Amino acid sequence: MADEHKTKRLEIAHVLFMDIVGYSKLLTDEQSEALQELNQIVRSTEVVRQAEAAGALTVLPTGDGMALVFAGSVEEPAECALEISRALRAQPSLPVRMGLHSGPIHHVKDANGRENIAGVGINIAQRVMDCGDAGHILVSKRVADDLAQQRRWQPYLHELGDVEVKHGVVVSLVNLYAETIGNPTPPARLGKARGSIAGSKVGSRKTVSPLALAIFIVAVLLLALAIVSVIFAPAIMRTLDQHRSATLPQATATAPPSLAETIQSAVAKQITDELQGELSRKKKAAAEPTPADSAIPEKSIAVLPFGNLSRDPDNAYFVEGIQDEILTRLSKIADLKVISRTSTQKYKSSPDNLRDVARELGVANILEGSVQKSNDQVRVNVQLINALTDAHLWADTYDRKLTDMFAVESEIAKTIAETLQAKLSGSEKTAISKKPTENPEAYELYLKGRFFWNKRTADDLRKSIDYFNQAIQKDPNYAQAYAGLAQSWKLLPAFNGGAPKDCFPQAEAAAKKALALDDTSSSAHAALASLKGLNGFDYPGAISEYERALQLNPNDATAHQWFANDTLANIGQNERELTEMKRAVELDPLSLVINSNLGWAYIHLGRLDEAIAQLRKTVEMDGGFYYAHYLLGLALELKGSIPEAIAEYRKTIAISEDPVPLGMLGRLYAVQGRKDEAQKILQQLRQRREQHYTAAYSLALVYLGMGDHNEALNWLEKGYQERDGFNIGPIRVDPLLTPLRGDPRFEALAEKIVPTREFRASSK
Repeated sequence: MADEHKTKRLEIAHVLFMDIVGYSKLLTDEQSEALQELNQIVRSTEVVRQAEAAGALTVLPTGDGMALVFAGSVEEPAECALEISRALRAQPSLPVRMGLHSGPIHHVKDANGRENIAGVGINIAQRVMDCGDAGHILVSKRVADDLAQQRRWQPYLHELGDVEVKHGVVVSLVNLYAETIGNPTPPARLGKARGSIAGSKVGSRKTVSPLALAIFIVAVLLLALAIVSVIFAPAIMRTLDQHRSATLPQATATAPPSLAETIQSAVAKQITDELQGELSRKKKAAAEPTPADSAIPEKSIAVLPFGNLSRDPDNAYFVEGIQDEILTRLSKIADLKVISRTSTQKYKSSPDNLRDVARELGVANILEGSVQKSNDQVRVNVQLINALTDAHLWADTYDRKLTDMFAVESEIAKTIAETLQAKLSGSEKTAISKKPTENPEAYELYLKGRFFWNKRTADDLRKSIDYFNQAIQKDPNYAQAYAGLAQSWKLLPAFNGGAPKDCFPQAEAAAKKALALDDTSSSAHAALASLKGLNGFDYPGAISEYERALQLNPNDATAHQWFANDTLANIGQNERELTEMKRAVELDPLSLVINSNLGWAYIHLGRLDEAIAQLRKTVEMDGGFYYAHYLLGLALELKGSIPEAIAEYRKTIAISEDPVPLGMLGRLYAVQGRKDEAQKILQQLRQRREQHYTAAYSLALVYLGMGDHNEALNWLEKGYQERDGFNIGPIRVDPLLTPLRGDPRFEALAEKIVPTREFRASSK
C-alpha cells in the first residue's frame, strides 16, 4: 500500500489528446501507415522535441491516436496542436481531431510494471476530443480561459457552449481555429457555434442609436414648449404689459433667461452631448479591431511595394528587388503568413486606408518602405504597422553600400519576426541570413531578371533568361540565378514563347544546377518538381520535390499552385488539389492565375456551380485576363449553358493568341453541327502550327468534336511526343476527353502519362 500511494503522485498536467477519424474502417496495413504518418508529424514538431529534451513530456499511445501530457505551460499543447494542424494541411488523407484540457493526473504502474499516467485530466481531454470531427481542435473552457490571458490566443478562441459527455459529465467547449489551422465548422454533435469567447453576448433586442435618441428628446422638449406656451401665454403677456412702462426707462442688468430660452438651451446641450458621444464612439470603434478582424492571424504580414526615391527611374528594378528579397526571406518563416507580391503590387500608389488593404489581403500587419540608390550607396526606409489597430510597431533607416544589402534584408526580416513574436527554427534563421552571392554586379543582374520574370509575358521571360545568364557569368556559383533561369524556361511554353520539348530540358538542367549549389533553394525544388511532372510524367518524384519546396518555404503561393495544378490534378488527388489551391489563394488573394486555377480545381471535382462563381469573380477582378474566360467557358459548357460558353470562348480568343481556347471553340462548333465553322478553326490551327509551335492538343479537340477519334488520338500522341505536359498531363481527368475513354489507343497513351497504379493509389 505504501508503494501504491508513493506511485500515485497527484499533479496538474496539460493534455493534448488526438485520434484518427474513421480509423476502424481502414484496412490493417492502412491503419499502420496512418499511425506511422501521425507519429512522424507529432515527433517532428518543435514543441514536442523541446519538451522531450527537457523531460517534460509523456506520450501515451491509445490505439487509434495518442495523448501528449505536458508538464510545463498550458500554451505548449496549444502550440503543438497548431503545428500538427499545419502539417496535416499537406496530408488531407489523414483526418485527425484533437482535444485539450488541463487537470489533475497521477502516475501509476501498468500491468507490465511500466510507469503510466491516469486521472481526470486525461479522461476529460479525451471527452473533449470525442466531441469533435476531423480537423477540429477543441479545448475545455478552463484551458480557453488560461489561453485568453495572452492576447495572441484570443483570435483563435470561439465558444461553442456546454455539452454532456460520457457518464453525464458536462464540459464547456471552445473551438480553436484561425484562417489556416483547425476546423471552423461547428462539430456535428453540437450544431451551430455560439460565437467568440472574446466577444460579448448580444441579445436580439434592437438598440436605439444615440442620434435617434437625440432627435426623440428634441421632439419631446419642443412639444413641451408648445404646451407651456399655449397654457401660460395670456398670463405671460399680462405680466409683460404691467412691467413694460416701469422697466423701459431704467438701466437694467441682463435679463434672466425666459422659459423658452431655458428649454432651447437644454435641448442644444442634449443634442451636443449626444452627438459628441456618438462621434467619440465611432472614433474609438475605428481604432479597434472588429469581430471580422479577429479571424485574421496576428502573425501575418504584407510587404507593400516600396517607393523609388532614386533620381534615376530606371532603378525601379532595384527597388522592386529589395521588396522582393525581404518578402522572400519572410516567407521562409513557417510561423508567419506572408502575402505574395502578385497581390501586393496592386498597391503601388500609397493607399489611403491601410486597414482596408489589410482586410482585403487577410493580414494584420503591413510593411511599407522606400529605397534610394545612388551609385553604390543605398538608403532603405521601412516601417511596420498593425493596420487593424493603426499601431506603429517599428521603423528604421539603413544607409549602406550595395554590397551590404543582403545584411540589411536579413536584419529587416529578423526584426519583423521578433516584433511579431514569430518563432524561428534554426534552419529558418540560417535561411533568412543567407548571402547568395559576393558579387554586387551579379546581384543587380539577378534583380533585373526577377523584374522581368514578374511581368509574365513571353518577351519579358526571354529578357529575364538573358539577365539570369548574365548574372551566372559574373558568378557561376549563384544558385538563385540558376533557380530563376529554371522558372523562366519552365513558364515560357505556357505563354506561347516556345515548344515544351525545347524549353523544359533547359529548365530542368538549370534547376538541377541550382540544387547542386544549394539544396535549400525552395524555388529550385519547386521548378524541378513541376518539370518532373510536366516533362517526365514522374509524379511520385514531383510530389517529393514539392513537399521539400514547401517545407523550405511554406508561404510560396506559386509552389502551392503548381503542386495542385501540375501534379495533384493530373493524378486524381482532386480534394488535395483543392486544399492546395485554397492555400495558394490565402497567400496570394489577388492573383488572377491562382484564382482561376481554384475554379479549375472545382471543375475537376464536378462542383460546377462553385467553379462558375469563382471564375466569374476572377473575371470581375480583371476582364482582360483570358485564362479565366476560357475556364469559365468550359465550366458553362459542362453545365449545359452552351451559348454562354461560346461567348466566353470568343472573348478569350479576342484577347489571346493561345491556341487551346480556339480548339475548344472549334470542338464545340463541331458538336453542335456547325461543321464549316469548325473546319475554319481547324485550318487556322494548322496554319499556325506551320509558323510556330502550336499545341497539338488544340487540334485534337476539334477532331474529337467532329467525331474523328482516330485523328484526335494521332494529335494527342503528338502532344505526348512533344512533352506538352501542360495539356496532355491531365489526360485522365480532362472532361473534354471523356468520349475517348475505353479506346485501347487512348488507354495505352494514358498509361504512359499517368500509370493506373499511381492514379488509383492517389484516388483512395
